[in-house]
Amino acid sequence: MTKSPAGAHQWKPLGDAMAGTLVEAHIEGKTHQPMMPTADMALKVDPDYRRISEDYLANPDKFADSYARAWFKLCHRDMGPKALYLGPEVPEEDLIWQDPTPASTTDVSEADIAELKAAVLASGLTVQELVGAVWASASTYRRSDKRGGANGTRVRLAP
Repeated sequence: MTKSPAGAHQWKPLGDAMAGTLVEAHIEGKTHQPMMPTADMALKVDPDYRRISEDYLANPDKFADSYARAWFKLCHRDMGPKALYLGPEVPEEDLIWQDPTPASTTDVSEADIAELKAAVLASGLTVQELVGAVWASASTYRRSDKRGGANGTRVRLAP
């Protein structure tokens, strides 16, 4: 274990093994011994992570697809639902982290709406309880990433 130039704890080869094998990017003629943070060591030492790493090594197309998907999620997660995406490069695929809301499969008539309103009013809940349930759902909305809130099918569990 050693410390990086920034002071973080990192792993290095024992003794002088591999000393001078990495060329300094900004100082001509200077070299380094390799160092790895614990997360990188886990990819090598932990059997589960090693299996994944070796699978990606053997299947570069699989790695490229996984990396592209992770990068897309990183860049788009806080943009809200897919309906807010603009331009010709919006992917066709709905991704679960986009919280896709399925389109209605039935037509809702005025009679259906009246029946639902009557059922809600006959539920025995007070106006305060109904407003509390709606407020609890709506108050989860975050403008920063446009997630949460009362979004149609998302209101299904007791707050």
